[in-house]
Amino acid sequence: MTLPAYPPAAPPPATRPPRRPWLRAVAAAWAVLLAGLVVWSVRHDPPTVPEQRDIAHALPFLDAAAGALVAAADGDGRAVVLHSTQFSRDCHVTPVRPGVEAVREVTLRVRADGAAPALDAVAKALPAGYHAQVHRSSTGNRLELYADAGGFVAIEARTPGDATVVTLRASTGCRPLAHGVNLNPTDPPVSEPTPPYAAAVRAVGPADTAAGTVTEVACPDGGTARTVTSGPVPAPGDLERALQPVTAGAHLVQAEPQAWAWRTGGTSVVVTVSDGTARVSTTTGCG
Repeated sequence: MTLPAYPPAAPPPATRPPRRPWLRAVAAAWAVLLAGLVVWSVRHDPPTVPEQRDIAHALPFLDAAAGALVAAADGDGRAVVLHSTQFSRDCHVTPVRPGVEAVREVTLRVRADGAAPALDAVAKALPAGYHAQVHRSSTGNRLELYADAGGFVAIEARTPGDATVVTLRASTGCRPLAHGVNLNPTDPPVSEPTPPYAAAVRAVGPADTAAGTVTEVACPDGGTARTVTSGPVPAPGDLERALQPVTAGAHLVQAEPQAWAWRTGGTSVVVTVSDGTARVSTTTGCG
């Protein structure tokens, strides 16, 4: 006996889930809230990486760090030279985004065996908020100073323990470019040569005492630190003898065939010789 074939039963009609308009409202409100938080964060939150602040924002921090360095480095038994801001475009914020780094240096000249005490003194004199520290290698033949000047500006110095010349360096790191920043600045010429500068230039050899440049930075407690640097002049055959009239009675820091440094009346004076030419630098610090 054969049973009649019946078509399969049709599936029950699909039922639509009930509409929940409140879900759409919640999602829309959440999106608006997130957008608002992003806008507020961009405008109010401090930057978390240097790439979030361009070079224009970094320069005030760099100058403040340079001023603090001059104030901390200047002192008895030490001669300082402040250098102008140098820009380098040999860096990239991202692999495809060019950037620029700004650096200010302070050269510190000390007596023999004076590098370690000088760096300790600098670290102690820098603002407490910089958290400056000096590290020594296990053998004591390498010294390193690190400090955080704020605004992602770092201060560092790396030198052999027996060095008599130490470079203190403040750097912005690689930053985005900014409109209106002159990446090729020139220092202004000397307008009124100070007596120590004029005397040192005349002692080295015949030269125009006004033919030099000036670089400045504001001091942490007010005032201005200033370095005046001459152009190249022919070096005397006997540097020690040529400088005797101006070094007599001064506090001598360095006396080498190619470099002399001393302090007179609170002013640092440095004379260096290279390739038959001499340069004179005098620095009035923040003291």
